[in-house]
Amino acid sequence: MRSLSETTAYRSHEVRLTPSEQAQQRRAVEIRSASYEEASNSVEVVWTTGATVRRYSWRDDVHYDEVLVVDASAIRLDRLNGGAPFLDTHDDYQLSSVIGSVVPGSAKIVGGKGLARVALSVAPEHAGIVANIKAGVIRNISVGYKIHRIEKVETAGNDVAVWRIVDWEPLEISAVAVPADAGSTIRGHGSNALASEQAQRRIAQASFDAIAAERARSNEIAELATRAGIPAIGTEHILLGTSVSEFKETVLKQPASQAQATRGFGVTNPREREARRAAAITNALLHRSSPATVSLTDDARDFRGMALLEIGRDMLEANGIDTRGMNKDELAGHALNVRSGGIGATSDFGSILSNIANVTLRAAYEAAPQTFRPLVREASAINFKPITRAALGEAPALNKIGENGEFKRGTLGEGKEIYRLATYGRIVAITRQVLINDDVDAFTRLPAAFGVQAAQLESDLVWGEILANPLMGDGKTLFHADHANIMIPGFLSLSTVAAGRAMFGKQTGLDGRTILGLSPSYLIVPTSRQFAGEQLLGMMYPAKVDDVVPDKIKRLELIVEPRLQNGIDRPEDGIVAPGSDAAWYMAGAPGQADVVEIAYLDGNRGVYTETRTGFGVDGVEIKARIDVAAKAMDHRNIIRNTGG
Repeated sequence: MRSLSETTAYRSHEVRLTPSEQAQQRRAVEIRSASYEEASNSVEVVWTTGATVRRYSWRDDVHYDEVLVVDASAIRLDRLNGGAPFLDTHDDYQLSSVIGSVVPGSAKIVGGKGLARVALSVAPEHAGIVANIKAGVIRNISVGYKIHRIEKVETAGNDVAVWRIVDWEPLEISAVAVPADAGSTIRGHGSNALASEQAQRRIAQASFDAIAAERARSNEIAELATRAGIPAIGTEHILLGTSVSEFKETVLKQPASQAQATRGFGVTNPREREARRAAAITNALLHRSSPATVSLTDDARDFRGMALLEIGRDMLEANGIDTRGMNKDELAGHALNVRSGGIGATSDFGSILSNIANVTLRAAYEAAPQTFRPLVREASAINFKPITRAALGEAPALNKIGENGEFKRGTLGEGKEIYRLATYGRIVAITRQVLINDDVDAFTRLPAAFGVQAAQLESDLVWGEILANPLMGDGKTLFHADHANIMIPGFLSLSTVAAGRAMFGKQTGLDGRTILGLSPSYLIVPTSRQFAGEQLLGMMYPAKVDDVVPDKIKRLELIVEPRLQNGIDRPEDGIVAPGSDAAWYMAGAPGQADVVEIAYLDGNRGVYTETRTGFGVDGVEIKARIDVAAKAMDHRNIIRNTGG
């Protein structure tokens, strides 16, 4: 038997890999959909069984059998556990081919098989592929990998040589049409007939929902394109899988033709003309508020530099309302309250201003920093009833059966956490005085502040669960001596972090005996300990050899959160937790065990807004609302040190 390593000097005269042999290799496997989890939108896959595959060596002009060695010492799992992509037919050239990703920390080797959980895409353009995976129509996957070292088994006569791949690295997993390694599958939860029937109903419902969502997307894009006078472009984007929000941006960016340079945009259809004018006004006002980030379209140049009242007058006159003799107060009132044709239309001035407010609010929410995201698992709730999350324990240990002995029955341990959604919100009015004062920023600054506040609320909820040390389902607090997740108090140092890593490794299952083999992924510190954390993880260059940090600790990701030091004080919302400038934490990735779960109503992540014109106030009312809750779920994946 001969050995080949990419790093050995004798590679050239032992086994020379051709460029095609050195390139990424692929093994096709089968997909099964029974392990699909709706809450996480994921499936579990067996991405390899090490089956033998016949290959051809261009250098030697012979065939050989390639055998993948499947054990922890032979496979480099860092890329998979770092969130490797789940691709459409190995297409790694474009982002649109990424139809999912490996859940970080889920890749492992068990019983000679490679297992992982794959989170599926939620993008509208992937709805068809994802629905087919759930329904079991797409059943095959292929793993792409890189070879680092080979052992070539010598053979006599005409026997085909065997190349054992003893060091290899999976790079990605793909959905494909043709399988090769038939032993690799997306795993099911069992063969129970009732469970199978329930799974099939869930799959059928998922397929129905995906089809309904696609129809709704196509219809809305077609309607938007018709209103904007660009039906051909609408058809193109329907086929491309463009989302409705992205297509709205496309409509806003459409340049005007020479024939549309007049105030009527050269459009004879009233609805198209109104939609075109609304898009132009929206773009002009957004550009005025943020010229560095919003480009002015050709249509919007007609409204560039116009005051809000001037734009309101233009819209009123375009709808046949004579504005002669109106003072500023009357003009503002009519612009905000009078609707074209006597019915609500998207081109009304109040609706345009409301749309601007919604756009800036959402953008501010998305841009607000949230340090908790790597620690949480997101979930969806269908109503405001209590949410019960069951945590199944490990299977019971296998006991020795003596001669003529009986098999004893075992049970699964179970724990649970209960919480429920709450609604948070506020209403603010922007009156006609804003139009008179020509304060465009009022429609952007205030909504942006709402967006930031929504993001801040989510952060307060999640970090509040950690700081407040809440009571868990077992009747004990999150950090408790019986939970073995409280470190001996000490300053942030190499020795204390090493002790924390050891505590993770000692965590057991619900039976109190099963070793889970957990490991930390994050070092969480207050702002007062940021420098110490950066220095510890090797972000600062060590001054001497004794200061060098081991690679395993360097791989910890640093999370710096000011709430750990400042605490949280929102008694009106029931979120109160003290801070500490000394305490620090370590946590594992949610892929190995839950830390905190954050849930939204019907999966609508983030802030939701509603606007109305001319009801309680003479102007525009904006209501920002978010339905959300957070709950600490498992004590085993986070530990605390109160500091020295």
